[in-house]
Amino acid sequence: MAHIRGYNYIASLESVFEEMSSYSLRRVQLTGRSTYIVSLPKSWAELIKLKPGDYVQLIPQPDNSLLLIPRQRREMPSEALIEASADDLPEEVARELIACYLAGYDTIKIVFRRRVDEFKSYLKNLMRTKLIGLESVEESADYMVIRCLMGHVDFPIRDALNRVHVMTLSMLKDAVKALRKRDHFLVNDIIQRDDEVDRLYLFCVRQLKAAIENAIIMREVGLKNPRECLGYRLIVKSVERIADHAAGIASQIPLLKLRGSPQIVDEVIKLGEKVSELYERAMNSVFKSDVKQANKLILDVENFVKFEDAILKRLFELRLNTETLIGLRMMIESIRRIAEYSADIAEIVINLGVKS
Repeated sequence: MAHIRGYNYIASLESVFEEMSSYSLRRVQLTGRSTYIVSLPKSWAELIKLKPGDYVQLIPQPDNSLLLIPRQRREMPSEALIEASADDLPEEVARELIACYLAGYDTIKIVFRRRVDEFKSYLKNLMRTKLIGLESVEESADYMVIRCLMGHVDFPIRDALNRVHVMTLSMLKDAVKALRKRDHFLVNDIIQRDDEVDRLYLFCVRQLKAAIENAIIMREVGLKNPRECLGYRLIVKSVERIADHAAGIASQIPLLKLRGSPQIVDEVIKLGEKVSELYERAMNSVFKSDVKQANKLILDVENFVKFEDAILKRLFELRLNTETLIGLRMMIESIRRIAEYSADIAEIVINLGVKS
């Protein structure tokens, strides 16, 4: 199994936290008649190179805490080391690389013990198809250094989420179109687009994880508080799952063995069109923070599921070959799941709309 080691400022900060844990309470004192003062831990001040006379910025937070930021804040590069053993598979190292990417490491060094060319080719393909911003910046016979070249402010989270949404919606609408026209070329295109959605999804997760751990990054990516970070994390996951189901619907189309256009297929097409509308409305409620629209959508999804149940019952009453029956059943199940994910998104909008 590949072994990951992260080292740098983060490790030093963790040791400071351990040291501070025994004396974290500080007494507030009054100077003069109007100024309250509190001392700062010396180990922390030394770690960030804070000196007497330097300025710090105090920012009130929604939970009534104060965020203290050194005026001359230094960005410390984060680096991880992945040591791939001789027994590791490329897939195992790839999962470790994704984990480091999501954890927010800017630089990742991978040391190989064998099959260097096989590993490098596999990981470069992974970076190209799944991980936004990663590039190989240094290589040798037994290692490669990968760096994330995209900063947090380069792609704000709402812009990234909107991009994921637009791509997912187009996949869903095109899946319905491909079913109507039995277009196998469009099917392949939809399935390939799912890789791009995955890239954006992983990038969003990286951004949100960094934001929830660092209030400055949170503001840079356009979010206000940790609760909003959590809400967006759940939303982007639902959107990614909807894209998976859109690709799943498309993948079943070549398996259908039907002559003409049976009524049951027309009904599945109408289901697909309706669920596309529900999903689009759910995301509109996100971008507009529209709680009223979100509440109405949840009721509409409940009615939609009842309609879907009736179509599913009629499907099993038809005499279709096994492959076609399974294909249509899988399509209807994916459509139902998309509707349920849309309702989940609407519920998050309602939760975020409640003031804490």
